[in-house]
Amino acid sequence: MNLKPIGYFSKPHGLKGHLILFTSLDFDESMNVVFIESKGSQAPYFIEEMTEFNKGFLVKLEGVNDVNAASALKNKEVLADEKYIIKEDEFEFAGYVLIDKIKGEVGEIKGIEGGDANPLLIVEVKGKEVLLPFTEELITKVHKAKKQLHYNAPEGLIDLYLEE
Repeated sequence: MNLKPIGYFSKPHGLKGHLILFTSLDFDESMNVVFIESKGSQAPYFIEEMTEFNKGFLVKLEGVNDVNAASALKNKEVLADEKYIIKEDEFEFAGYVLIDKIKGEVGEIKGIEGGDANPLLIVEVKGKEVLLPFTEELITKVHKAKKQLHYNAPEGLIDLYLEE
């Protein structure tokens, strides 16, 4: 079994021990156990129910039957066997260079995060990770042959990340 971090429990939901698993990944329906780091080892928790919920999943774990038990798992990193993680297709602009209208060449696009509601480009700039809104309105041109994404960043946003 090869465990991978898949997200974290953001908070309890309701009074019967349900938790919100914040994650950007999708899982095979047959996943029946997750692991939580506890005192240097990974403790298994069997899943009774799991349904999609906002930006993650609403999860009911075996033996977690009230809000107090669920609260004890709040903000804990959750791991799962990688065989249950559905691999998403690689982001089509990963590896492209981001060219800003004002700043010129900014850096390399590493990926995307934030889901469909508020997608953010992950751009590596001078060794730092910069998150920029990914919307049609801000993209001015895509040059596939040169692997460039031309972009009109909101004024001052890139500078916010690069200030020391």
